[in-house]
Amino acid sequence: MKFYIIHEGFYEGVQARIDLLKSACVKMGLKVFCVDSLDFDYSKLPKLSKQDLLYNISSGSQTLVSLLLNDEVTTFYKKNPNLNLITSTTEWTIIHTKAKLPQPKTIFHLTKNRVILKAYIDFLGGFPLIIKSPGGSRGIGTIKIETWQNLISTVDYLVTTPDSFIMREFIHADYGARVIVLGNEVILSKKFYFQENDFRNAPILSATHYEPMEIDEPTKQLCIKAVHLANLEMAGVDLLFERETGKPYLLEINFPTGFQSFMDDPQPVLTKMIQHLINKANRYE
Repeated sequence: MKFYIIHEGFYEGVQARIDLLKSACVKMGLKVFCVDSLDFDYSKLPKLSKQDLLYNISSGSQTLVSLLLNDEVTTFYKKNPNLNLITSTTEWTIIHTKAKLPQPKTIFHLTKNRVILKAYIDFLGGFPLIIKSPGGSRGIGTIKIETWQNLISTVDYLVTTPDSFIMREFIHADYGARVIVLGNEVILSKKFYFQENDFRNAPILSATHYEPMEIDEPTKQLCIKAVHLANLEMAGVDLLFERETGKPYLLEINFPTGFQSFMDDPQPVLTKMIQHLINKANRYE
């Protein structure tokens, strides 16, 4: 049995993810093939079988993963797609909005039209509000907007860029959670706090702070449903808990998901992830 780890280059944290996953695979007796999609010979594509495990460990690599996907290869997808087209968490947010999951109200298109912008402010519950770049990670590209002047000056610039943005309701919260879903259960939940003088929890990786957290059964089911709606069996789910009521709001799901920054020892979780794929592959033998 072989485990294909796919990644696109090396941004912060990728090498650590690779090293941790490779170590867990070796301990479980798996052969590991680590493939950088930026430095791969596309004329020599392998044909993957049920006994091949495939996981794209970082952002990017959509083309290579799409080429490697077939009906047999074992993945964390509930049903293997023909194409891997998801490039950001925003696409899954659309699915969750349609399913009416509890999440911040979201506008999926930015405009500089002042009349429409005022309607958006009313829809989102007023200031503050959030503008978010779909491609960001660790809160990079997430902007808190406090006033009308701040909004129009920011939007006037952003719409001139090639990027797309969403607007979201601002949830007043003192903490959130990162939850790991695997199959039909939550295997880890950690509370996170916001960094000093910031509304985000992880823009400076070394300043992140997580601690163990128990979440109730309805919140677990929310996380599991969010992951399954995205055709996934594993993902990291980010929640915020509203300050006044304690109500959980789904921020986004992350696939692939990082694991080294919020776990003291990621190996037990990685072992469960790998074993899930091994069991899935063996069910069809």
